[in-house]
Amino acid sequence: MKRPSNPFRLLLVMTGSTQTGGGYHQTITNLQALIRIAPPHYVISVLDVSGSYQSALAALVSQGGLKPEQLLRVPQRFNSFRDRLITSGGAPYRFGRWLLGMAGRRIGMSPAARFIDHSDASLVYFLSGSPIAQELEIKPFIWTMWDICHLDSPEFPEVRTSHKFEDREAFYSTCLRKAVAVVLDSTALMLNTQRAFGLHTEKFVVIPFSPPATLQSSALTHQRPAALTHVSAPYFFYPAQLWTHKNHVRIAEAIARLKSEGHDYHAVFVGKDHGAGPSVRARVESLGVTDRVHFLGYVSDAEMASLYSNASALVMASYFGPTNIPPLEGFQLSVPVIASSIHQDQLRDGALYFDPDDEETLTQAMLEVQTPRTREKLIAAGIRRLNSLAKERYAGQEALLDLIRRLSKRIL
Repeated sequence: MKRPSNPFRLLLVMTGSTQTGGGYHQTITNLQALIRIAPPHYVISVLDVSGSYQSALAALVSQGGLKPEQLLRVPQRFNSFRDRLITSGGAPYRFGRWLLGMAGRRIGMSPAARFIDHSDASLVYFLSGSPIAQELEIKPFIWTMWDICHLDSPEFPEVRTSHKFEDREAFYSTCLRKAVAVVLDSTALMLNTQRAFGLHTEKFVVIPFSPPATLQSSALTHQRPAALTHVSAPYFFYPAQLWTHKNHVRIAEAIARLKSEGHDYHAVFVGKDHGAGPSVRARVESLGVTDRVHFLGYVSDAEMASLYSNASALVMASYFGPTNIPPLEGFQLSVPVIASSIHQDQLRDGALYFDPDDEETLTQAMLEVQTPRTREKLIAAGIRRLNSLAKERYAGQEALLDLIRRLSKRIL
């Protein structure tokens, strides 16, 4: 009598929070895609490490995409001193971590890593670039990587201060080499990663970013958001958290230049302040455009849709790339896109481009995008590019599934 084969168990790990911007929504998108394409005989479990995805997971359960028993959580009760030493914010535990670090001692695995490593999973798939993966000692894993901007742009404090550069180098190098497969969002990133880390293997899979389904399904309205009811002038929209590399200052400088030329345009920024806020606001004040640059902070998906639909254009000014999600959201919602030149490979003819170091080229693009012919051309090109990326995404998902199939034969 033939013995039944063991089921292939795939554990999908979600990390991050709503404050991580596009990465949060892309993690959900990656989960939805994997659930959709996975063979029915795979036993899938989902681990929400921080509990940040409860509403999204509850929606998937209600829609029939997942069952409640498929959802896992890391036990919140830590029974050992080691767990408390690793995770506690208390001063005695911080002092203990410091002492062990000075002595060159390894503290041990985090509770999440130990939970994953001792689960019944055959294969673990990190749906975002979590450093937890580097701690695993037993389970083979697929890792997701979104950028190597600490190497591309090391001049920014967010990748230099507090040992961030060294930390990224350490866990990127470990995860890339240790992973059985790595999912990236563009061929350009794959080639840059292979060159930077000396990895010339077949384990890379390219699956392009996509706009979040929550934004696509939000009810669009051409009624101005409540926060902007006092603004009658056209505005440029930039949904980006306040990091220095996001380059909000260049947009403010362009708005000031437009003002000096007699044009009345505004800028709207949304996103959490990660430390660049005071310097950006100081620059806005020195330029004399505090009445034309609006900081709205974190906003809901419904508010985001409204802000997009009423914008004169989306401006993606970031130095980090070569890909970003907001331009794809602009394509999805038929909003013209202006982007820094590093995004050309991702967006092709779907955007107007400017030098991120030069506000004059941005000003020219802001004026050019006002003409009806340019707007129509950009919107049509954006939709074509989004359709092209959807085909690339489908091919990448199939390639990932094929790779998982092959791995399942080796692992079981």
